Amino acid sequence: MSAPTQQRWHRRGGGAALGMLAIVILGVGLGFGRADVALLGLPLAATAAIALRRPVGTASLAVGTRVGDDAVVAEVRVAAPAGVDLVVLSSGAYEEPSTTVVVGARQARSMEARLPVLHSGPQEVLRVHGRVVAAGGDLVQHLEPAVARAVVAPARERVTSLVLPHRLTNRPGGHAARRLGDGLDFRDLAPFAPGDRLRRIDWRATARSPRSDSDLIVRRMDATAEAAAVIVLDSRDDVGAAIAEWASDRPARKGTSSLDLARPAAAAIAASYLEAGDRVAFHDLTRTGASARSGGGRRKLEQIRAVVTRTTARPGASITAPVLPAAAVVHLVSTFLDEDVADLAVLWRSAGHRVVAVDVLPAPSLEGADDAHRLAHRVLLLERADRLDRLRRVGVTVVPWQDADRDVLLRQAERARGPR
Repeated sequence: MSAPTQQRWHRRGGGAALGMLAIVILGVGLGFGRADVALLGLPLAATAAIALRRPVGTASLAVGTRVGDDAVVAEVRVAAPAGVDLVVLSSGAYEEPSTTVVVGARQARSMEARLPVLHSGPQEVLRVHGRVVAAGGDLVQHLEPAVARAVVAPARERVTSLVLPHRLTNRPGGHAARRLGDGLDFRDLAPFAPGDRLRRIDWRATARSPRSDSDLIVRRMDATAEAAAVIVLDSRDDVGAAIAEWASDRPARKGTSSLDLARPAAAAIAASYLEAGDRVAFHDLTRTGASARSGGGRRKLEQIRAVVTRTTARPGASITAPVLPAAAVVHLVSTFLDEDVADLAVLWRSAGHRVVAVDVLPAPSLEGADDAHRLAHRVLLLERADRLDRLRRVGVTVVPWQDADRDVLLRQAERARGPR
């Protein structure tokens, strides 16, 4: 919960004016001997005395949030001193226009608002500002705006097919390598040779062998190895499905955004490789973005999920190519709206890496778009289509993340891989 903000009391002057009017009426009534006129000033004098009484202390405003499965609960607390009559609050959710409510001092001590979960990642959920009123409206204390922020974790998705690099590492892992080793997959039977382990001797095959008694037969197995996977996220763009909102970028109106697709995509890819026993690294393509060094295990998965969840859009930021391990499989998560990221994918592919272009551009919505928006969007999509076709021609696997057949595309790409 954010720290309380405090302000001073400000007087509107109504109580002083009311007191002056009461003195005048009392003076006129006493001066002319009119008791009935003097009595009219007594209620005004009592009201002025109440109005001039200043509450002891200052009010404070604090907001906080907690994230649920289907909603973000924002809690607003107003601590008001004795003597406060009303609390006037104006609040706007997701940067939308504010709504004003007037409540009593007791009701304002703790209020909750349930807001829908619109996007993942760090975001401003609610902005609250207002004032407290005391002394019959004569005393007002303005409160500085308080902002409630939340970090919403992306939905957990799965990838059932893994694209492996052209060459696996020498470390033992969960994938069958095309070389002899201590794996679990049977390869063939061969005569015993120096360097073979005694426990690999197949005594039944030796007894059935037509060779001389001195020849021993061993069972040879395929080795296991791990893959080096790197996930690179292009966080420069966070465009929504509503193309009419690309310029304004209002959270409540832009629909599903590209980062809403990129965050679960990166987390799901990392989880699939880590569950298979591989090593995964994560890099934000922007110069100021966060990263996670290559590693394996459950702790590495939680680290990558935390880094991905807190990734924010950095429009106009410069990109920096990360250092990749030898013979890695690179998942480049981007909207591919410019040439820079496509050129980087071509560069990695020419260096011998296996590259998967994960397309996270949302399906467009033309609602509210005028002719200029439609024409610009069409030209942009034509340029992007040519860019993705160029990636396919050089051997980059392009996978639209919103495509229902994305696992089929990944499975086809894995079947077409070269020798490892």
